[in-house]
Amino acid sequence: MRVQVDDVRLFFDVDGAKLVPEGAWMRERPTVVLLHTGPGADHSSYKDHVGPALAEIAQVVYLDVRGAGRSDRSTPDRWNLDRWADDLVELCETLEIVRPVVLGTAFGAFCAVRAESRHPGFASRLVLVSAVARYSHTRSVTVFDRLGGPAAGETAARYFADPSEATFVEFLRVCVPLYTRTPLSPDVMARMEMNIELGAHFDAVESRTFDLRDEVGSFDCPTLMIAGEDDPTTTIAGARELAAAMPPGSVRFEAFANAGHGIFRDRPEAIELVREFVLGSTQPLE
Repeated sequence: MRVQVDDVRLFFDVDGAKLVPEGAWMRERPTVVLLHTGPGADHSSYKDHVGPALAEIAQVVYLDVRGAGRSDRSTPDRWNLDRWADDLVELCETLEIVRPVVLGTAFGAFCAVRAESRHPGFASRLVLVSAVARYSHTRSVTVFDRLGGPAAGETAARYFADPSEATFVEFLRVCVPLYTRTPLSPDVMARMEMNIELGAHFDAVESRTFDLRDEVGSFDCPTLMIAGEDDPTTTIAGARELAAAMPPGSVRFEAFANAGHGIFRDRPEAIELVREFVLGSTQPLE
């Protein structure tokens, strides 16, 4: 399905009912909006793990952001966190989704933070997966070097120095397989709609300037952060930096050993943690 938001049509899909019968009543369930990783990927990988699990307890809305997946491409001058954040809020207003739980992975988490920052009170809860306060390419190169040897570190350094569709091809071949211990299946990869141009643009422009530490400093939205200790792109150091910038008591931070960027594949027990958080039944925030 597509809906007009600003100057583009955004693709979204829905799984799970908002209202379910319970005796003589209809019980309302939370709505979870899922923001995919990337940039340049789409929502389809969520349908391989966390999406169906959340649809058992909530209404799930999958979104392809502007420029990605099955949404309109738009133009590079509008591929930025402010516009993606405003698109998310406007989409929810159009669909009459009020105070959703927003779950974003990496790039999607940055969009979720920016949306709550620009529109305080928009989200009822945030789930930030593989999120960092800012990109540090030095940190990433060090982890790539540890996981894949000097060739991986050098390939990453070349791409970060000159992000383009050409350098991304080698980065995709050498470095992306190191993102996670449990790789995406060939079927999942085959059905993804990729926009490599968007990914290269983000890495060349937006990733060099954004810093979320000031934005989250005044958050009062309950937040769950999940990070993999072996994540080479959104590193554990960057994740801890973001969590430390949030007000005490507002965030629960969980680091998973033996996990990379694909936490839900590497450590499936993280999905149950998210389910509990969505239902508001986690332990008190620390």
